[in-house]
Amino acid sequence: MIVGTPGRLIDLLTKHDFELDSISILVLDEVDCMIQRGFREQVMQIFQALSQPQVLMYSATVTKEVERVAGSMVKDLTVISVGKPNNPNEAVKQLVIWVESNKKKQKLFDILTSKQHFKPPIVVFVGSRLGADLLSEAITITTGVKALSIHGEKTTKERRDILRSFLVGEVDVIVATGVLGRGVDLLSVRQVIVFDMPNSMKEYVHQIGRASRMGEEGMAMVFVNEENKKLFPVG
Repeated sequence: MIVGTPGRLIDLLTKHDFELDSISILVLDEVDCMIQRGFREQVMQIFQALSQPQVLMYSATVTKEVERVAGSMVKDLTVISVGKPNNPNEAVKQLVIWVESNKKKQKLFDILTSKQHFKPPIVVFVGSRLGADLLSEAITITTGVKALSIHGEKTTKERRDILRSFLVGEVDVIVATGVLGRGVDLLSVRQVIVFDMPNSMKEYVHQIGRASRMGEEGMAMVFVNEENKKLFPVG
């Protein structure tokens, strides 16, 4: 079994004596992300290096473009749906909270200091790397709850160490950008707080999905205000 990113596999194929012709199954996790974020050519290059593999594609959100590409890669396409594709996980209870931007931080602090609502370990999603760093520090200083941040500017080792501390209970809260919305199984997490709504409902579906793994029930608290109107069209 080989587990890797498309770029690294292409590097092995082109610069080293590395062949994939004996591989019989190709698995694409978060396939919509793979196809739409600049990886399509790399994925197709890997696919063409294989000898008629079975192709398995996984994602909580499947677009028409994903279906089109999937159809071009396989002869007999079978679609298996668990739940409703492109919709939030039904095991996650969504609590939408209207809160103005300048009051979001205090609302978060209130939740994290409430015996009723504080259910660690908790993932808090924000919209920027700097925001993740500043908010995690503010949580620790203001509430006494141990919080750390995760985002794309941290090294792989830093992210791995932070996740380990989080999963073993040394850290109660992780403040993360969308980097934690996909591809990571956080089996012990049952509560997610969406502090900053993402730019698309697709990313929202992935983020609140962190609150439910393996069918377990979870809770997503979502902060919204006038800034998010475009995500909720009326009529």
